[in-house]
Amino acid sequence: MEEILSVEHFNEIKQKGIGYIAITDHILPVNRVHEVLCGDVSVKHFHKKVIESGRKNGKYYFVEDYFEALDKFHKMQRCSKCLP
Repeated sequence: MEEILSVEHFNEIKQKGIGYIAITDHILPVNRVHEVLCGDVSVKHFHKKVIESGRKNGKYYFVEDYFEALDKFHKMQRCSKCLP
């Protein structure tokens, strides 16, 4: 598991198209893990949460196996669109 800290790193992960992105949010009751190519995972949302907000409310992580995110974060659930 590695935290995604830059738009460049985020774009690299999306371009490879392999793996999963776990998005944490301290305010939301549920967090989600997505396939990297899921339409719900956008650079716009990444930029707002990580770059503009300085990771205050949440973070983005790359994982090779989505079970890793489910095990690590108690509020984490699979995306209902890409991991039904």
